[in-house]
Amino acid sequence: MNLKYRADIDGLRAIAVLAVIFFHADIPGFSGGFVGVDVFFVISGFLITSIILKEIHDGTFSIAKFYERRIRRIFPALFPVIAFTLAVGILIFDYKTFKQLGQSITGTTLFVSNILFWMQSGYFDSPSLQKPLLHTWSLAVEEQFYIFFPLFLAGINKFLNKKYLPWILFIGLLSLITSILGVYSHPDATFYLVPARTWELLAGSILALRVIAPPRSNLLRSLLAIAGLGLIFYSVVFYTRFTIFPGHNAILPVLGTSFIIHSGIEGSSSIGKMLGFKPLVFIGLISYSLYLWHWPLIVFAKYLVFREISTLEVSGIILITFIISALSLKYIEKPFRGNQPIIPERKKLFAFSVLIMMIASIIGLVIHLQNGMPYRSEANTTIMKFDNEQKWKRIVEIEEKAIKEINKGKTPPIIGAKNTTPSFILWGDSHARVLSTIVSDKANQYKLSGFLATNSGTPPLLSVDGYTDHFFGANFNEKVISFITSHQEVKTVILSGRWSAYANKEYMQKNDPLNWIPKGNNNIYSNEVLLNKSIIKTVNTLLKLGRKIVIITDVPQIGGDPLRLYCINSLIGESYNGLLPSKSDYLKSNQAVYNIFQDLSKRHEVTLISPESMLFDNNTMAILVYNKKLLYRDDNHLSDYGILLVAPSFDDAFKTMAFSR
Repeated sequence: MNLKYRADIDGLRAIAVLAVIFFHADIPGFSGGFVGVDVFFVISGFLITSIILKEIHDGTFSIAKFYERRIRRIFPALFPVIAFTLAVGILIFDYKTFKQLGQSITGTTLFVSNILFWMQSGYFDSPSLQKPLLHTWSLAVEEQFYIFFPLFLAGINKFLNKKYLPWILFIGLLSLITSILGVYSHPDATFYLVPARTWELLAGSILALRVIAPPRSNLLRSLLAIAGLGLIFYSVVFYTRFTIFPGHNAILPVLGTSFIIHSGIEGSSSIGKMLGFKPLVFIGLISYSLYLWHWPLIVFAKYLVFREISTLEVSGIILITFIISALSLKYIEKPFRGNQPIIPERKKLFAFSVLIMMIASIIGLVIHLQNGMPYRSEANTTIMKFDNEQKWKRIVEIEEKAIKEINKGKTPPIIGAKNTTPSFILWGDSHARVLSTIVSDKANQYKLSGFLATNSGTPPLLSVDGYTDHFFGANFNEKVISFITSHQEVKTVILSGRWSAYANKEYMQKNDPLNWIPKGNNNIYSNEVLLNKSIIKTVNTLLKLGRKIVIITDVPQIGGDPLRLYCINSLIGESYNGLLPSKSDYLKSNQAVYNIFQDLSKRHEVTLISPESMLFDNNTMAILVYNKKLLYRDDNHLSDYGILLVAPSFDDAFKTMAFSR
């Protein structure tokens, strides 16, 4: 079996890495650029299987030699990137993000980062944008696959009479079925873990077996390559973050890559020659370094600026990535892989590699165990003193209990004073959940108690007839209304929600694409109109039940993670650059519901609690920090101290409730 260099495969690598880079940089037209990783998987499976089979055929294959090649290929470029992310992370990351980076360093070093990121969150989730080593999940998949694959091929050669194809097909089919089914039941695991990705690597392995007759004519080769390129481009252009992936949708880029590789096995085509264009080949040669370096640079840029990076900034990042990658290939990667490589002795190379892995792993572990080393800066140290993660977890647990009890038709948790008959219910989403602590404290102060009925992402509103119930969490909310109806002792209903977000079309399309879909109704209303309709319906329903209504207006939404905002501001010594909203900004974003709340207050004696009134300074700008304590735990939920700060705004409402008891 002859192995010849194929420039078209390096050109294909270039297309794959550019697709990934442009996707991560949010360049229009590359919404499905993440499929570039799948292209890499097929190429890797083809090339490495070809090398292993040739060595098995020639009688020169050894596991030690295989892993030496992998080390010389992977390690020299990878560990400078890890060192760079560590150095920058020390300087700019808040302690929570730096703690997470410590985990990532250890996971990446041990090639288990795919498992780590699967356990943390999804690839497209917002928190993933603060993980500079997130992209190393694909390296982990490959290295985990290559722990067993060479032994698998060697075993088939020795014990199964070289019957490679049936076994590869069998395992590949199991993996494909796992991917197709798992993407619905366990989407994150299917995306990150080896069992659902193995078939993509094995697709390349099948091509390496040369069991499929290659096209003989230039015309057939060109048609096959054009079809393959078309499938890849279709995936890159038309797939999005919302595309169910991998599963059946991964078949197109995998098939497209396979077509291109197969078309060039016995000769070149017009597409093959195009892919062999020298600039493309050069990009393909540095594609590994490009892949490693681009994502940390993008993450750090976004972390610092708190906004989408501009076209000019993106261009600068890509240019820097190319320069670093070219230098990496010449001065770091090639010296380890040449005829006279650095550390030529295999045993010394293995020993040095193990040492580097141990050092990097321990550094990452220490960072994690040291809770992100908050003592790196005064800002981190100050803020950490007032971070109460355990209290937040307990609040979440209480909410989960409330949801279960309400859905079962049972009595939800009681907050406030003990040994008193509950006379109110706090009903709402996660904003209500956060405020439940101060509601409970105020109730206790005025010798009142009440029920807690909160469900994150579910505003306390009844669905509008003719429209989908999905957005309103109808099942939960209808159960709450049923509970209120059957419990006459509940005199007051307190409603709390992230009102401005539910009125915002862009927010809802991003977070809940099923929002506002007409059902049996040709009238398509805006979010604001439907929100107003549902508020009126909910209030009228409660008034007919003879209940008094208290509505808590929403708090200002800040322009990013508060801990990150504070730490970066402390680092560079500048203002928050307009990221904190002014009072006029707040009124504008809440205008859709603010007017109706005021109208309801006048016409139906609905009581309003306005915590936002205490969250602006004398210059009418939102306050992020007060007495060196953060007022927010994220961009829209108040912290424990923020809740204490707004507590006085609840007094009048609770005095009235206590007086009318």
